[in-house]
Amino acid sequence: MALGVTPLRVGQEAYWLDQIARDRCEYYSGKGESPGWWAGSLAERTGLTGVAEDEAVQRLFAGQDPLTGEQRVVPLWRTHPRFRLDARPLQAALRERAASRGVEVSELATGERLRNQLQRISGTRKVSAVAVERVCRTVLDRNPEELYGDAYVEARKHVDKRIDARVASFDLSFSDPKSVSLLAAGSSPEVRAEVQAARHVAIRKVLGWLEQEAVGVRRGHNGIDRFRGSGITAAAFDHRTSREGDPQWHTHLLVQNATLGPDGRWSALDSRKLYAHAMTADRLYHAALRPELTRRLDVRWRPVDQRSGAAEIDGLHDRNLLRAFSKRRAQVLAQQQQWGHTGIAAGKAAALATRKPKDHAEPEASFSARVAAGLAEHGIGPTELEQVCQDGRAQARQAFPGGAGPAAG
Repeated sequence: MALGVTPLRVGQEAYWLDQIARDRCEYYSGKGESPGWWAGSLAERTGLTGVAEDEAVQRLFAGQDPLTGEQRVVPLWRTHPRFRLDARPLQAALRERAASRGVEVSELATGERLRNQLQRISGTRKVSAVAVERVCRTVLDRNPEELYGDAYVEARKHVDKRIDARVASFDLSFSDPKSVSLLAAGSSPEVRAEVQAARHVAIRKVLGWLEQEAVGVRRGHNGIDRFRGSGITAAAFDHRTSREGDPQWHTHLLVQNATLGPDGRWSALDSRKLYAHAMTADRLYHAALRPELTRRLDVRWRPVDQRSGAAEIDGLHDRNLLRAFSKRRAQVLAQQQQWGHTGIAAGKAAALATRKPKDHAEPEASFSARVAAGLAEHGIGPTELEQVCQDGRAQARQAFPGGAGPAAG
C-alpha cells in the first residue's frame, strides 16, 4: 500500500474550514473529532504551534505564511472553467454547414485568423464562450443560444473572471491497522490518549524523513534542475471513524504546496518526488507506530504483512472481528468487483464513487459504547483488552536480543 497523497486546489479549503469550526464546537461538547494541529519543521521555525485555527488554515491554502499572512507563492491565474463550453455541439454544427456547401470546415472561414481558430476548435474538447459567439455569428449565422441554450448564458457570466489554479496543498492520509483503531475505540480514555500520542510520534518521524528525502523544488528551464527543499508547513486533522461510522483512526496532513529552495526563494513542491516516496512513507509509518505503541501500552504484534507493511495487534487480529468493523472497506471492494477492476487507482476511484458525508452527530460516549458492544459480540471485553496490553515489550526483547529492538528502553 502507499500513503494517500491527494492534491487540493485553491477553493477546496471550505471543507476543512467548516470542519475546524465544527470540530472546535463538537469536541468541547463531547462530539466530533479533536481540533487540528500544526506539524512540519517550517511550521515550527515560523512559530506555528498548538491548534490550527481557521484563519491560519485559510492562509495556508492561499499560499501565505499562516501566521503573518505574508505571500509565499504567487497565484496561478487562469480562465474560469465555467467560461468554457463543450466543443461538440459547435463541431457538429460546423461539420453540418461544411457538408451542405461541399467544403472542408476550415474553408468556411473568410480569413486566416478565423481559419486557424476553426482548426483548433476541431481538435479540442472545450471552447470558450467568446469563441462560440464569434464562430456562431460570423460562420454559422446563428445565435449561440440556439446551440447551447442556458449553458451559453451561464458561461458568458464568467467571461472576465479568473481563478487561482494552483495546487494549494497535498492531503497526506495516515491510516492505522483496524486492530489499532479497535484498541483505541474500545478502551479507556487513558489508553485512547496513549494511542493518539503514539500516532503523532510516528507521523512526526515520517514527516521528518519526508522532509529529508521527498521535499524538493525545481529550477531552470522547464524545471529541469531539482534541489532539496527546506521543510514543510502542515495542518493535521485526526479522525476516529470511517464514513460508515466504524472505528478507523486516521490523520489527514494538509501540506502547504510551498517550501524554501536553496536560493532562499519560495517555490511549489516537486510533486513527482513526493508521489515517488509515498509507498515507503506508508511503510515507515507502520514501522514507527508499532514500537511506539509497544513502548507505551505493551501490546504484542502479529507478523507483518509483506504486501502492505502493516501488522495487527495480537488478540485483536481475528479476521471475522476485523471484517465486522470494516463496512467502508467492504463497500469499496464491492464497487471494484462490480467494475471488474483492481489495484490502487481502482481502489481510489471506488472509494470516491461510494463516498458519502460523515455523520458528526454521535457523541464520544455513544461511539465508545457502540464499539464496546460490537467487541463483546466477538468475546472481547475489558479483561480481554487489558490482556492485549501485556508482554509486548518481552516479545520485542525476544525478537531483538541485546536491547537492539524497536521497543528497547
